[in-house]
Amino acid sequence: MGDAVDVVYLDNAATTFPKPGEVVEAVTECLRSYAVSPRRGRNPLSRAAEKEMDRARTGLAKMLGVSPDHLIFMPSATYAINLVLQGMGMSSGDILYISPFEHNAVVRCAEYLRQTRGVQVRELPIDRDCNLDVHEARRWFMTAPPKLVAVVHASNVSGDILPIKEVADLAHEYGAKVLVDGAQTVGAHTPQLDNCGYDFLTFSSHKGLYGIPGSGGLVINSDPELIRPLIYGGTGTNSEDTVMPSTLPERFEAGTHALPSIVSMRAGVQWLESVGIDKVRMKVEGLTRRLINGLTSLGIGIVGCRSRHGNSGVVSFTMGGISPEELNRVLDSEGICVRSGLHCAPLAHHTLGTFPNGTVRVSPGYFNTEADVDRLLEVIEALC
Repeated sequence: MGDAVDVVYLDNAATTFPKPGEVVEAVTECLRSYAVSPRRGRNPLSRAAEKEMDRARTGLAKMLGVSPDHLIFMPSATYAINLVLQGMGMSSGDILYISPFEHNAVVRCAEYLRQTRGVQVRELPIDRDCNLDVHEARRWFMTAPPKLVAVVHASNVSGDILPIKEVADLAHEYGAKVLVDGAQTVGAHTPQLDNCGYDFLTFSSHKGLYGIPGSGGLVINSDPELIRPLIYGGTGTNSEDTVMPSTLPERFEAGTHALPSIVSMRAGVQWLESVGIDKVRMKVEGLTRRLINGLTSLGIGIVGCRSRHGNSGVVSFTMGGISPEELNRVLDSEGICVRSGLHCAPLAHHTLGTFPNGTVRVSPGYFNTEADVDRLLEVIEALC
C-alpha cells in the first residue's frame, strides 16, 4: 500500500495495528523455519513446532495466572464462546443470563440456544454506567437460578469495563458457571483468575495481545467434563481411540493448530512484558483522555466512558446533523481509520441508547501518537 504512511489507524478495538516488530519477526521465523504440524510426528521440524507451541501456552498461562494445561488454543474468541455456550448441554428450562453489553458472539449463540433448545435467555440488571444492581440480580437468581452467566469484560462499543467479580461472586452463590469474554481486555487489562473467579475466559490473538488473526484461547477453571467438544478429530495423541481424549488441552484441540498465529501470541506477550504492561496501558489511557477532552471541548457528547471499573481504551460518540456512517466516510477520505455503526453489538447500542444508527468508535493503540488524535480532532472540528 503505497500511501500507508498517510493513514492514521484508530480501530484497535477491532484489531491492533501495526504489529510490534518482534511479532512480525517471530511469525516470519515460524513460516520460514518450522511451520509444520505440532504433535504430528517425531521429526525435527514437528518437534520444533511443538516446542514453540508449548512455549506460547506457558507464556500465556503465566500472564493469565492459570495452569498451562487449562489453557486451550482456539481458532478465535468467538469459537471459544460457542464451545462453552453450546458445549454445556443446556436444554429446555435452563436459564442463561447475559450482560446488556454483549457482542453478537454471545447474543447470536444465545438466540440459537433459545430457538433450538428452549434455553431461557435473560439480561443481567446492569445499567448503562456498568453498575450491577446486586439486590435485583439476587432476587432474580432466587426465583430463576442461572445455569450459566456470560459477561463481557469490556464493551467493544464504549470500552467500559464491567463488574465481572461482582457478577461471578453472585452467580456462584446460586451454583452457576461464569463465562467472561476477554476479547477486549486480555493484554493490557487482563482479568486475573484469583481476582475475578471466572469459570471460563475467552480471548483472541489479534487484539490486546498484538498478535495476528487466526487463533485465540479458552481458559477452563472448572470441570472440563461439563463441556462437550464442538469439533471431533485428530489431536496427534491417542490415535488408537475413536473417542476424544479426556485430558486437557487435547480434548478441545482437534485438528491442526494455527501455529503462526499461536506463535504471534507468544511474541506479543513477550513484547508486552518487555515494554511493560503498565506502560502500554497508561499510553493508551493518555491518548483516550486526550481524545475525550478534545471531543468534549467541541461540544460532542461521549457515549459511555462512565464505568467506575475503568475503560479499555475505546471512545464512541455521535454528532448532531451527520450520521455515524457519513462521518466515517469523511474520516476515511482523510486517511483516518475508525469504525461506525453497531460494531456487531446491537444489544450494547440498545443499552446505550444509540440503536439503530450506532456511533463512531475510535480506539487508539500503543503505536498511536498524540498527533494522530489531534489530526482526527481537526477533521471533527471542521465539521462542527
